[in-house]
Amino acid sequence: MDSKSSPQDAQRKGLLRPISGLLVGTLLLLAIAAQVTLSKINLSAHRFSEDIIARSWDHDVEIWQETVRALAHQEQARARLAANDTRWIDEAILAPMRAVTGSRSVRLVPARGEDGMAGLWVIEGQAKLNLPLVLSGVGPYMIQATLDEGMVTSFSAQHGQNAAILQLGGKLPPNHMVLPLRNPKGGAVAVLAWPALDPYSAVRFDLPIALLALFGLLAAAAWFFMRRSNTIASDLIASEARARHLAFHDTLTGLPNRAMMFDRLGQSLAMSRRYAGEMAVHCLDLDRFKEVNDTLGHHAGDELIQQVGRRLSELCRDSDTVARLGGDEFVILQPEADGTGASHLAQRVLKLFETPFELEAGVVEVGVSIGVTLVSNPEIEPAEALRQADLALYGSKENGRNRVTFFEPDMDAALRMRRNLESDLRKALADGSLTMVYQPQMNGRGSIDAMEALVRWNHPERGSIAPSIFVPLCEESGLILDLGEFVFRRVFQETAGWGDIRVAINVSALQLRSPMFMATLTRLVAEFRVNPERYEIEITETALLGDDGITRDNITMLKQEGFSIALDDFGTGYSSLNSLKRFSVDKIKIDRSFVHNLEANDEAEGLVDAIVKLGRALKLDVVAEGVETEHQRERLAACGCNTFQGFLVSRPVPAEELDGLFSGHNP
Repeated sequence: MDSKSSPQDAQRKGLLRPISGLLVGTLLLLAIAAQVTLSKINLSAHRFSEDIIARSWDHDVEIWQETVRALAHQEQARARLAANDTRWIDEAILAPMRAVTGSRSVRLVPARGEDGMAGLWVIEGQAKLNLPLVLSGVGPYMIQATLDEGMVTSFSAQHGQNAAILQLGGKLPPNHMVLPLRNPKGGAVAVLAWPALDPYSAVRFDLPIALLALFGLLAAAAWFFMRRSNTIASDLIASEARARHLAFHDTLTGLPNRAMMFDRLGQSLAMSRRYAGEMAVHCLDLDRFKEVNDTLGHHAGDELIQQVGRRLSELCRDSDTVARLGGDEFVILQPEADGTGASHLAQRVLKLFETPFELEAGVVEVGVSIGVTLVSNPEIEPAEALRQADLALYGSKENGRNRVTFFEPDMDAALRMRRNLESDLRKALADGSLTMVYQPQMNGRGSIDAMEALVRWNHPERGSIAPSIFVPLCEESGLILDLGEFVFRRVFQETAGWGDIRVAINVSALQLRSPMFMATLTRLVAEFRVNPERYEIEITETALLGDDGITRDNITMLKQEGFSIALDDFGTGYSSLNSLKRFSVDKIKIDRSFVHNLEANDEAEGLVDAIVKLGRALKLDVVAEGVETEHQRERLAACGCNTFQGFLVSRPVPAEELDGLFSGHNP
């Protein structure tokens, strides 16, 4: 054994050696059990054979007696017997009995003296069986059959015992089974003997050889196993070490996982209690990581996570802990750190992400949002410390990403407000207090091409809450499907009577990733009996990214049902020409940021001009949204875009103000 092995390792290896002895002992027990079982089978076979042959003898005697009765009732039996017609008696009675019993000596004798007693008797030095022949008016007679070699051969042949013998006395041969034949008084008249059955004989000589061979084989295997036991034990120990590693480390990056992070955080807090020190907990979340996954695939996302883990590990001290909690979220535990040290490390992490990541799929640039909490109270629970850092991270995300935010006590109040807002939003969806407004899309001739449906929430206490606030809240809290169903239901209900005017409805990427999206939509179409060709589904470029099968299927089914597809905020995302063609997009909407910049610089006009030309090349309708001034409209018209949406055309208005305008509309 390796001198460096621990006592625990030696103990584990020592436990393997008795297994070899156990295997050998098991073989010996099997051999003994086989011997005992075969012996029991042998004994049972003997008893069974004796019982069967004894019953068979008694049964044959009854059959012979029935045969005598049947022969005595032949038509001429009484007259022939009275006349002592020896020829008839021999042919009609004695010959059949010889054939039935197998005895070569069968006589008809008067029933008197020794010959007059039924049963098996020794008469004139021979064992003879007397069978009464009873017939009124004649006799009485006995059919006397001698137990000779013929009768024994005939009887034993029924049981395959061709070597049976009959003895009146003397010593029986060895290894024979016997059936004593007794007279009606119980006295032994003769003994029927036959070679004993021996089921064990077939394996009597082969079994020991087979067992010895098996024993030798198992002994060789046990010897080999004992030789290999150290290697096996070492493999088991290595497997146990790997299992321990996997239990506390992330499989993708090899970094400590959530379990180990909490363990080390607990240890650091304990050290802080003992030495009155401070520490910092950093929560990191990658910015635009989902876009990398969606555009380049999950393999690229995994590669990016691995590179981030390596960079963070190289950046931090040996005393720091870099852990991956899952997805694109990391944690850095920084012991013995004050506010200055924590801020310095966080800024170094931000700078670390300024260098692009070179992946197999290409070079990508991602940022990082960081939330930091300084732990000065060592009595705090590890989960609470992580929660505070996570709250600070949420603040970084809310304030523009790619920044550092330190935890402040009032963040708890902000979280409570967010939770209250989420609760109020659930109630608003339940009681239908959200409302819909509609903004027209007007062409260059001054007529309305379509209306875009927009959801609004007028909170009873907080007033009007912007969709940019409550729609992301729905996505984060799992309410987006409920919101989507509400919007479809309300729009179908309010616009069903608008003739053939087209209505655009916004759908989020999360809705399109739901397997239940189309089932809900088709149910509502049937419920309100609307024509899908009157409605267009507005999606963002994010929904087209990647190769999500459910999204692809949902968009395909939307087109099959008759809905048209409009790509909202075009130019701000990462959609490709291939995506526009593959998903059969019908319309693109120029993002309001480009429209707003038309008055500021010529570069924006060049971008708008390029988008319009792209739309024309692909035979797509092009709409500019966010048009607020006549100058913007003129610049857009100069670029070739003649369909506008924005405050210049009209503010969003409730459906009841439009019912009279669109009722029975048919341009």
